[in-house]
Amino acid sequence: MSVVSALPKRVDSPEGLAEAVRDAAGSGAQVRISGSASMPLTAFNEQRPVQAISTLRMNKLIEHAVPDMTVIVHAGMTLEALQKHLAWHNQWLPIDPPAVNGRNPMQRTLGGIMASNSLGPLRMAFGDWRMLLLGAKWVDATGTIVKGGGRTVKNAAGYHTPRLLVGSCGSLGAYCELTLRTYARPVDEQCVIFFCRDAAHAEELTAAILTSPTNPAYIEAIGGATFSRNPLQLPTAGAGTVVLAVGFLDRPSTCAAQIETVRALAAAAGTESISQTAAQAGRLRLWLTSEPASRLAVRMHGLSSDAAGCVAKFEALAPEAFVVAEAGTGVVRASFKDVDPLALWPKLLEMLPAHATLVPIQGVTVAPVGAMGLLDRLKKTLDPAGVFGLPPR
Repeated sequence: MSVVSALPKRVDSPEGLAEAVRDAAGSGAQVRISGSASMPLTAFNEQRPVQAISTLRMNKLIEHAVPDMTVIVHAGMTLEALQKHLAWHNQWLPIDPPAVNGRNPMQRTLGGIMASNSLGPLRMAFGDWRMLLLGAKWVDATGTIVKGGGRTVKNAAGYHTPRLLVGSCGSLGAYCELTLRTYARPVDEQCVIFFCRDAAHAEELTAAILTSPTNPAYIEAIGGATFSRNPLQLPTAGAGTVVLAVGFLDRPSTCAAQIETVRALAAAAGTESISQTAAQAGRLRLWLTSEPASRLAVRMHGLSSDAAGCVAKFEALAPEAFVVAEAGTGVVRASFKDVDPLALWPKLLEMLPAHATLVPIQGVTVAPVGAMGLLDRLKKTLDPAGVFGLPPR
């Protein structure tokens, strides 16, 4: 694969991005959209040159409607820059994307976070990008700026085209402007940690919490070996155990009351628990998104009832792995360091629940199936010339 230029072409506006895509497409080159380059999943045809385009200079905050709790930003703005601005108005964008290969997630660009569909534990309380993305401008394979959605749901009709690009990893088009929904910053964050004897016990407790009168912001299932490396130096769990971290975002008294409710559920089953206040709870939640550098990284999307079981199975294959699940939404994240990716991949597929999907993030290339096959069909419709490279495999 040849490269048009050793340095990426830097753009600072949607019009500049559109022009750069048109120039590359006209010369027969492929386009690699690069922000912080923290999650480069897009593949490219080895027979065609590649033009890299950096969006880091396209980083302006265009408008913040504080009373309406909406913000319009360029896709090259980093998550850290947006959160700092919103904090002055007691608002935030409730996402905590994972840190891939040890990179700081706050330095990732908003366009890149959406293109890779990166979300963390807070997905359970605030929803995915379908809830947060109100509208967007994006550049298609012809270098045309396309607009979809609006500041409110009532302003948009028909198909919400900007959502097509969520999770496409820059293979269908490039975000240039985003309209996002913001939320009031929570007054307090508290969490409680449960030490479950096995995966079945963790699944029973998760079901009890989900059907209780509480409103947890996140429920994380953590492998016992993974939890032994926690930054708070909390007690370690034994082999084969699963740790549940249940967090709440609200007023201090409300958080405390809800924690007492879920602790009572666990006490009835003889489960040990430890509660954590704001600073420790926030630090633990951020650690749960800090995936270390690895040779194989995967995501499993299934049912919440499968999360704890998959955590235990994945960790049994490689005790040094980093395995965490969003038990409330059924998303499992696993990173394996000292393994042979090609040898481990089929083993992971064998233990996968029938209704679940396993997606490789790093380490292996597989043929598209299911939802990935749908992405291929979208690719042929929106980018038949292959300007933006190939969908992730």
